[in-house]
This record gives sequence, structure tokens and C-alpha cells, in this order.
Amino acid sequence: MAVLLVALFTYAAASVAEVTLLARESPYCTPLAGNLRLFAGALAAISLLAILDPILGFITSAVWACLFMAVAYESRTELGNILGLVTRKFIDIFTRLAASVRTREEHPNQPRV
Repeated sequence: MAVLLVALFTYAAASVAEVTLLARESPYCTPLAGNLRLFAGALAAISLLAILDPILGFITSAVWACLFMAVAYESRTELGNILGLVTRKFIDIFTRLAASVRTREEHPNQPRV
């Protein structure tokens, strides 16, 4: 049941992310969000099947795991691009923050904006 709840939450979050990215016409991670939504929905259905028929659920979950690994392998470059973009944004934010703090230390009597 815990797997079912996690899968449903992941499905809902991926659905919202996909719709948000499509509304913004963002080229980033729309296929990734779609794949995540697809596999979370399948995992939710498989976990329900495992409750009703454990043997069939086990066989289906093994097939699902193989497909998930194949899609994850195919998406590795896209994940790398997204992680690189996020890292660059964080470095940019921290660089601006450090510059702001240095400017404040050099001019302590300057009023806040």
C-alpha cells in the first residue's frame, strides 16, 4: 500500500509538472515528466494487481522494472542537461548573493534598497 501511495503522489506531481511545462512552452524535461507520469501510473496499477494476485503482480513488476531501466538509460543525457542547468542557476544565485554581501561589507553605511 505504501508503494501505491508513493506512486499516486508521484503521478500527480509529474502530471502537474508536465502541464506547467507545456503551458510555459518550456523545452526542458517535458518528455521526462511524461515518462515519469507514465511509469508512476503503471507502478500504481501493478501494486494494486500485486494485492489481488501476487504471482501475476510479481511477473508484471519484473517487466515494469526492465522497461523502467531502459527508459532511464535513454533519458540519462536529458537528466544530465537538466542537472547541469540547475547547477549553473544555483552557482549564479550564490555568486550574486556573495557579491551583494561583499558590497554591503565595503559600504556599511549604505541604506538598504
